Amino acid sequence: MTEEPDTDLDDLDPAELLEEAVAALESGDKDEAAKKYNAVGNIYMSVAEFEEAHRCFEEALTIYKALKDETGACDTMYNLGVASINLERWDEAITSLKSAMKLFDKGDNPSGSADAVYGLALASLGQGSFDEAMDHFKKAQKAYKALDNTQGIASVVMDMGAAYVDKEDWVNAKATIKKALKMYEDMDDKAGMADAQSLLGDISETNGDEKRAAELFVDAASNYYEAGIFDIAREVLDRAEQKMWDVPKATRRRLRKVIDDLRDNLPEEDELPDDDLDDDIDEDLEDMLE
Repeated sequence: MTEEPDTDLDDLDPAELLEEAVAALESGDKDEAAKKYNAVGNIYMSVAEFEEAHRCFEEALTIYKALKDETGACDTMYNLGVASINLERWDEAITSLKSAMKLFDKGDNPSGSADAVYGLALASLGQGSFDEAMDHFKKAQKAYKALDNTQGIASVVMDMGAAYVDKEDWVNAKATIKKALKMYEDMDDKAGMADAQSLLGDISETNGDEKRAAELFVDAASNYYEAGIFDIAREVLDRAEQKMWDVPKATRRRLRKVIDDLRDNLPEEDELPDDDLDDDIDEDLEDMLE
């Protein structure tokens, strides 16, 4: 949504870009300044520096409003809403996302509108408004379906399942997360499959089904490994291993081989890239930033 430089975010220096943004603003090139503030905000979002991201998006929004640039303003307002979700400023997030959605609707940007209503679902859920959140989730699901955005639909369904987990509605939680898992399997999205299997494992564990929990954790660890998410693969594998003496011998023997193979193939923690060690940003929210 926000316009970003062609360079990958990892290759950009936020301090340098901030200097360029200030210089552009001082020289009167307000449009360029706003774009750079947005770019810096996205960099900070990618490394979970949400306060800094929020400040940059506010700077960009102030400039776009002064320019009466509705396209730039609604993109930035949306990003500001996502940053506010990460900061758990629920009221602020809802205000920003509602404003962004109105502008997206006005500009006939269905993709932006879908993202905004998805964000409203997450913000409403954080605020504690479960029914309102579910209404927004369903609207987002319908909007993504109209756009043929399968990834968006799967993310929404997965978050709906997680919301049911928080309410301890295990029947709806399992059914919904299984739907998300099927979608991720159809897309061969290993990270999505792993997230769904891990959450299903949590549900099984909570409900006393140690055998199924262990199996799901091992499946999740395998998919995290294939997705290159080694730190989480190791954590989920540890959880599976803790259950080895609580499952039938045949299951233990079968899972032991998979666990040992994964242990042998996982890199040592001190060999992990910095991105794997520091990556604690919520993936669904990161994906929402464009």
